Amino acid sequence: MNTFSYKEIFRASLILCLVFCSSVLVSAQGDSLSQPGRHKAGYRSVTVTRSNATTFTARLYYPATTSGQNTTYDGSGAPYPAITFGHGFFQAVSTYQSTLEHLATHGYFVIASNSESGLFPSHQNFANDLRTCLDYLTLENSSSTSALFNQVAINRFGASGHSMGGGASILAASQDTRIKALANLAAAETNPSATAAMPAIAAPLMLISGGADTIVPVSSNGQLMYNAAGTAKILPIIQGGWHCGFQDANGFGCDSGTIPREHQLRESRRLLTAFFNLYLVRTEINWKQVWGSELQNSLVSSQSNSGIEMSPTSQTVAVLNGAETAFSISITNRGSVPESYLILVDQQRVWDLDINPEQTILLQPNQSKTITFVPRRLRYSPQLNTMLLISTRKVSDGLTRSFVNVTLQQVTPETAKRYSDENCVKRQTASQILLRNRGSKCYDK
Repeated sequence: MNTFSYKEIFRASLILCLVFCSSVLVSAQGDSLSQPGRHKAGYRSVTVTRSNATTFTARLYYPATTSGQNTTYDGSGAPYPAITFGHGFFQAVSTYQSTLEHLATHGYFVIASNSESGLFPSHQNFANDLRTCLDYLTLENSSSTSALFNQVAINRFGASGHSMGGGASILAASQDTRIKALANLAAAETNPSATAAMPAIAAPLMLISGGADTIVPVSSNGQLMYNAAGTAKILPIIQGGWHCGFQDANGFGCDSGTIPREHQLRESRRLLTAFFNLYLVRTEINWKQVWGSELQNSLVSSQSNSGIEMSPTSQTVAVLNGAETAFSISITNRGSVPESYLILVDQQRVWDLDINPEQTILLQPNQSKTITFVPRRLRYSPQLNTMLLISTRKVSDGLTRSFVNVTLQQVTPETAKRYSDENCVKRQTASQILLRNRGSKCYDK
């Protein structure tokens, strides 16, 4: 019978505490994205000039020292990424106030055009104006007389919008490579077609939709756009979410859903902030809220395609300490361009993994590479099973990922011998165990 000292027991307890506490912190971090950031949100009206010298007004939201209109700008975290936002058909920018202010509190400039707000809008002109808003910020950033001089991260532009504005943001992103991330709300089909424009978008995209939307149903809008897009793409669906639930108040002809507006707005803010944090701020800790298991919850289901296929998606591996045990994962490039991938394991203090190779060569589309893992126990753990989160990250952007779960099941020599003996009679059992027990006369090769 094994015995352990108080020091070993204390050390094991500390490890468990660290693992538990870290998971709580990650969960809390994800939930905090639906709450205001460290800044206040200010906003003001600006005049934007088109290339033909005509003008339109836009509302600029920015990090501020106090909340409200024309309040003092807070440049403590500058330069800030910027997002151009498109309003819905016949909707005022002010109906999205809480969401746009939310992004400003998390350290973003958000510029929302007031143009094309009448009964007969031009979707292409609106998309052009969304791009011109980015021109405005670029010019302000370069002007030594502007309050925004050197304050805008002009290499980190994003696009967003709701309904018609969501469709226009797709047109804008398909025509402007400055847009590095696209995340919109219940994007509607446009003329020219936003769905047809999807394959031209190289930026990662998120099409947030409402499951109970009767004005822009996800089946005939978001789903078709998602199907037409390349990779990397995500279609989060807020269960019970409705079209006007993405706004602060109902306008004429609004629908209704089965969840309160505040719940829908909370999930929208969480999803938008996580996505833009990952791709514009490059806050890698947010990858689980975008590509990992923390994207979904009781209100949000999703479809996603990062362009990285990992197989199998889960497996259990029996490990005997001191014996060589190996398992493998296949990585396939499902994107449209050659890509190499880095293999990562979430930090945990019980096992170390020998990974071969740790980074793949450049894989052509649909080409696969098998990665071999050999687990080595670092220290005693009272838990018999240890869950590992193994992810694959694109080298080209350093952000987009896919992941699988692997459970390492610690077994005793007696259990290992039983499995090995059974293998001599019933090879199916041994193949499931994947055990390499050199001390046995018979084992699965």
